Amino acid sequence: MAIKNSLNKLSLFWVLQISGWLLYGVIYYLIYYSAKDMDTANILGFSVTYVVAFLVTIIMRKLYQKLDYQHRSMLNVSGVVILSSIFFAIVWLYLDRFVSYPIYGVEKFQEALDKITWRKNVGQIYWNSFILFTWSTLYFLINFWRQWDEQIRRTEQAELLAHSAQLQMLRYQLNPHFLFNSLNSIRALIMEDQSNARDMVTELAELLRYSLISKNDGDVPLSEEISAIKHYFAIEKKRFEENLQVSFEIDPLAEEFPIPSFLVHPLVENAVKYGMETSGMPLKISIIAKVEDNKLSVFVRNGGKWLSEDDSERSRPAGTGVGLKNVRDRLENRFPGNHELKTYEEDQCVVVMISLTRMIGEKT
Repeated sequence: MAIKNSLNKLSLFWVLQISGWLLYGVIYYLIYYSAKDMDTANILGFSVTYVVAFLVTIIMRKLYQKLDYQHRSMLNVSGVVILSSIFFAIVWLYLDRFVSYPIYGVEKFQEALDKITWRKNVGQIYWNSFILFTWSTLYFLINFWRQWDEQIRRTEQAELLAHSAQLQMLRYQLNPHFLFNSLNSIRALIMEDQSNARDMVTELAELLRYSLISKNDGDVPLSEEISAIKHYFAIEKKRFEENLQVSFEIDPLAEEFPIPSFLVHPLVENAVKYGMETSGMPLKISIIAKVEDNKLSVFVRNGGKWLSEDDSERSRPAGTGVGLKNVRDRLENRFPGNHELKTYEEDQCVVVMISLTRMIGEKT
């Protein structure tokens, strides 16, 4: 990557260097010399002037590369640029005169030498200095722009990596969460009914399979998430039997709606865990999903009431609290500004609602 960036930077310099001096030469010729009769010697001499300038600016570039201007003050760099522009303007002038010797002949070359005095050429030196100062300014501006653009790309890449790492961390927190609860359910039943315990292990294996085949925080159709949730309920129903009643009302349009994997699952776990603690038996849980105007709404509804952390009616300590928080964080990361998560009580039931808006053009 570093070699590629260096090659791109080098290519950009030569493209701008060659095209810039050619363009300047053409414009200067059209303005000052197009109406004059110029013989071959004058055209060659005119060309030599810009070839010399081309070579001089390459030498200046080598000097600027050794300047380490990134760690110098703006005043320091400006001083170097001004002094370099004046010095190389003089080099440009004298080198141009000497290189022109084979073109104009000995006599004109001698005349040119006679005119090489500071007083007679101060105007030309000033003009050359202005051209070289402009070239230097453009050189540094382009380099600063490239460095700024590269820094932005690096910052964006770092943010993407951090974003990905955060999402992966949240997912790794979710998987042990449901696994822990599922194993506890199996443990509670294994000494009572080994046949049902084996069935629960099978259902748990299906849950783990879903966990493994789904990408890390990749999107899956809601139907796959619902299928995994049904495996989870199969485990819990083996444990709670007639004390747990579950219903699904899934809009066909919602089945293919993409959501992050294991997004709804922790809400279902909470519905079982806290519903069993606060609801009369049997605990009724319903999962409702519908789509309207590219907006998916999922409702997880369970009998009982909302328990706060310090609720006096708790029969056991509060859980780790990561489930609902992780859902909220994952929604914020995956659907910033295009999601909603609500919790409320309605008709002696606790309802958790998630809504997601799919952007137009997004793949399903």
